Amino acid sequence: MKHELLKSEKIVLREMHDNDLELIHDWENRSELWHLGEVHEPLSEAQISDFINHSTGDIYTDGQLRLMIDAQGKTVGCIDLFEFDKHNQRAGVGILIAEESDRNKGFAKDALNVLTNYCFVVLNFRQLYCHIPVDNEASVKLFSNCGFTESGRNLDWIKKGNAFIDAMFMQNLNG
Repeated sequence: MKHELLKSEKIVLREMHDNDLELIHDWENRSELWHLGEVHEPLSEAQISDFINHSTGDIYTDGQLRLMIDAQGKTVGCIDLFEFDKHNQRAGVGILIAEESDRNKGFAKDALNVLTNYCFVVLNFRQLYCHIPVDNEASVKLFSNCGFTESGRNLDWIKKGNAFIDAMFMQNLNG
């Protein structure tokens, strides 16, 4: 990774380390967030440790990439690339600023812009995309402010509680 490209004035994006185990375990096991991802059940510390220790930090090897977001002397969240498609030069992106007290400080915007720049300039991706529940106004605003545009809707896409809600499909095209 080209680490010099993975920072801004507010944040640094870095690879996962063993000492991130507790944080990641906490985040992955917050059931209120499960509707945002593919995992819908608790993960053990052993599963998360295995994920950390088998991650090479290379999306071409792993097919995914998780980077930790450090700001103001602490780890405030993570940003993920997933569903990497080498042939079509694209990946999905998701972001978490874990604690309410760390939100609305520009950390997510900086992290998303830094990662987008890395994907477009270094990795030569054609596009990044995301699915956002339509009721997640903060994420819609974040991705819109970072150059993503709505390109479609997936009806009843996400189960949240006992209801299904639509998801907005957004893309950022390189070029």
